[in-house]
Amino acid sequence: MDPRVLAHVVSAIGPASAAFGEAARQRVAGAHAEPLERLAVALGAAQHTAAPRGARRVIAVVVGDHGVGDPGIALGAAHPTVVAAHAIADGSAALAELARRSGAPIVLVDAGAREPGAMPASAVKLAGAASRDLLAGPAMTVVDAALGLEAGIALAVALADGGLDVLGLGALGLGAEVSSAALLGAALGAAPTGLADPLAEEAGAHGARLARSGASALERLAALGGPETAVLAGAILAAASMNIPVVLDSYATGAAALAACAFAPEVRGYLIAAQAGTFTQPAILSVLGARPVFAVGLGQGEGTGAAMVLPLIDQVTALAHRGPGPTGPAGLGG
Repeated sequence: MDPRVLAHVVSAIGPASAAFGEAARQRVAGAHAEPLERLAVALGAAQHTAAPRGARRVIAVVVGDHGVGDPGIALGAAHPTVVAAHAIADGSAALAELARRSGAPIVLVDAGAREPGAMPASAVKLAGAASRDLLAGPAMTVVDAALGLEAGIALAVALADGGLDVLGLGALGLGAEVSSAALLGAALGAAPTGLADPLAEEAGAHGARLARSGASALERLAALGGPETAVLAGAILAAASMNIPVVLDSYATGAAALAACAFAPEVRGYLIAAQAGTFTQPAILSVLGARPVFAVGLGQGEGTGAAMVLPLIDQVTALAHRGPGPTGPAGLGG
């Protein structure tokens, strides 16, 4: 673990460009499609260009099980996380079909599955293990959380090595909904309301207490997150440092975004919310100040929502590159 890696990445994250976002919006305004305009703003601001790009894309699905959701028995190949991972790997999942149609390769990452021996052989294995029960003690050690962040940073840098315009994210893992409530509580500094789940409400209150105690961003991630949370947060931070917009899916990726923003608030300008999601996601998006592309819940957060945004990004980039068009009030070019 080298603390300089995280510090370097965080220091490299500057604010997204509102001026370029507006210039990109003006380039697509002729289509009279408000959702495309909002996407243009997000892409242009993150990429710092009036002519957004989207051809080079990838969807990273990060797997990590949480101790708070541990079924208590070994399920092997029948573990729900393993079953879902195999469906993605063998192409039978809806995500796989959507990704094929949109020309986005899927990178499946095992950051800490409860049954690692049953995971698909194609999954990229990162050093990590399923977390402990966050309601019984810290879910991870600070060292484990830091290593997860570094692994996520390395993942994003590797994916961007040949050029990357858009990074889509998805997540798989039991207990992620409870962890998301805890991280939401930490971000709010108050217990989330309206969850209608006693375990999640307890976790949210626990997260709020931890935040009020003055815990650092890393301590909060370690205490409340899971292995996939740390890897996803690291990937988000690295992407933002490289001016790459990140498409979030549901509450697991949303919780990771909250964790990333605790390290670098400017990350908010590089996030695109695919969907309204379920459970804690609407409240998470409110904290992030992100308006979802689709105002409904899509899939389970494994990346389906992110994949559904990609064809709209294609429309935005096609419109933005069609002729010179207006370049915004500041005269910004592509």
